[in-house]
Amino acid sequence: MRILKPRNPAPSTDGASAPTPVVSAPKAAPKPPTWPGMELLSDPITAEVLMSVWSGDAVTIVPSPPGSGKTRLTTLLAAALSHRAGLRVGIAAQTRAQAIDIARRLSAVCDHTKVGLLWGRSDVSPDTGGCPIVGNGMKMWPDTGGMIRVATKSKWLFSEPEKLRADVLIVDEAYQATYADVGALGSMASQIVCVGDPGQIDPVITGDTSRWATSPTGPHVPAPFALQAAHPSIVNTVALQYTWRLGPETTAMVQGRFYPQLPFTSRRPAEHLSKRGQVLPELTHRTLRVANGATDGALIRAAVERVHELIDDTDLTTGTGTRNLTEDDVAVVVPHVPQAAAVRAMLSQYPGVLVGTADALQGLERAAVVAVHPLAGKRIADEFSVKPGRACVMLSRHRSHLSLLVDDQTEAVLSAAEGEDAEKAHAVLTDMLATAAF
Repeated sequence: MRILKPRNPAPSTDGASAPTPVVSAPKAAPKPPTWPGMELLSDPITAEVLMSVWSGDAVTIVPSPPGSGKTRLTTLLAAALSHRAGLRVGIAAQTRAQAIDIARRLSAVCDHTKVGLLWGRSDVSPDTGGCPIVGNGMKMWPDTGGMIRVATKSKWLFSEPEKLRADVLIVDEAYQATYADVGALGSMASQIVCVGDPGQIDPVITGDTSRWATSPTGPHVPAPFALQAAHPSIVNTVALQYTWRLGPETTAMVQGRFYPQLPFTSRRPAEHLSKRGQVLPELTHRTLRVANGATDGALIRAAVERVHELIDDTDLTTGTGTRNLTEDDVAVVVPHVPQAAAVRAMLSQYPGVLVGTADALQGLERAAVVAVHPLAGKRIADEFSVKPGRACVMLSRHRSHLSLLVDDQTEAVLSAAEGEDAEKAHAVLTDMLATAAF
């Protein structure tokens, strides 16, 4: 019989064991480098936006549906360009509140030393979540390296290009900016990125623009549309194709009626409202008799009563579980300021309920929304009430549920009206009247 000898050497004659050879552990693979804004590379569409700017395209336009993550894209794009490419990046927001929100988001993903909110020295300093405030007279840019500066569109327009000129300027909510505004902003950077929603409210113009009524590049035209018409050879368009806010039913209606040139689908995780065990539809309506104009007491009371109905014994189910619907989950959106004031006064016991006009609530969202149709109380289809952008905003603020209040005379008013906007408003109303009634 053959006996195999052990691999280890035999013990020495003095009883001491031979030393065991030391085997070094394999070296761990180095971790790949990370940088702020790297998340953009995880999706081919947002990666294309980053590459468009990084490669030097003069104008990049990013049309986006409601709830597609426009502010997230703006924040991460600025972070990536400043940290990874070492560029000076400016962000032009439409309002002060939007500028502060962007500054807070940047402070959460960026090195604080690379971000700054441009703010008047005499103004009360806002809560920026740690983002430094850069006042008048302070140095705007470092001598070397990337940096981000956030300000309102107006502040950028009143700044001196030789002092504040950036490498890239991102215009947030660009479809609310006029071609004239963005043309002037062109002196502030060699590259422009326009991010916004093409289906919502157009820029507010106070002057007479009738002489440019048919011009695709009139000074009143939303900047991205005019840029595409004036400079098609240098404009690169990368459209976002998903909404993370709107459910499938709302997406089907809103996309078909307001975004025929921008196909998108819903990626919102499943969620819904339920009342006493019964699931509420995503879209509902109620038809009312409104006899005394837009501030008719019956219309205002109906909006208030619906809020009470939703808050009382209603559950919100999302991917994280089920809980009671609270006042902070509800919004009321109306077309006119007096309506908002009346509703807010009658809901004083619910200070958390968000109440405002479509113009004021553009860009915001809530789980449940009560909306008043723009033509409720009207007997003439005026230009303000049939603008598609206003209806689009009102029908796209909710995540789980929308209750729309409709005047029983509105269908007849729209049937008698003429014009493309009136036809679209009638088609949208027909869609809503086909949904469940509450």
